Amino acid sequence: MSRAWRLVLPAVLGGMLAGVWIGSRFERAAERRMRREGPNPERVLKMLRHELKLRDDQAEAVRKILESKRPAFQAIRREGEARMFALRAEIDDDISPLLDDAQKTKRDELRARWEKHRNEPGPHDAH
Repeated sequence: MSRAWRLVLPAVLGGMLAGVWIGSRFERAAERRMRREGPNPERVLKMLRHELKLRDDQAEAVRKILESKRPAFQAIRREGEARMFALRAEIDDDISPLLDDAQKTKRDELRARWEKHRNEPGPHDAH
């Protein structure tokens, strides 16, 4: 292998790995935003325009429908999250008496790590 390739190859591989990592961070941030805010009406409309070949008048009507339903979607999402939180608390209450003190400490460390990871801002959430 020539000297040039020995220098270029690690740079190319490093760039590829960095690209994969950055792409996965963007995707995770988009998924979190989707879970939190619901589907983006503009993105859904763009997909429908493309797939269904909507006319301008149809697209405008679809936009209004999507925007009018978004608050309901968000309310349902919040309700579901509240119910999941209550269920997790109930499970924790049932499991906690089974654990010794060292296990409880470890569980608390795990919970803190999970919360930090769950709330970690992605590239789009940093604004």
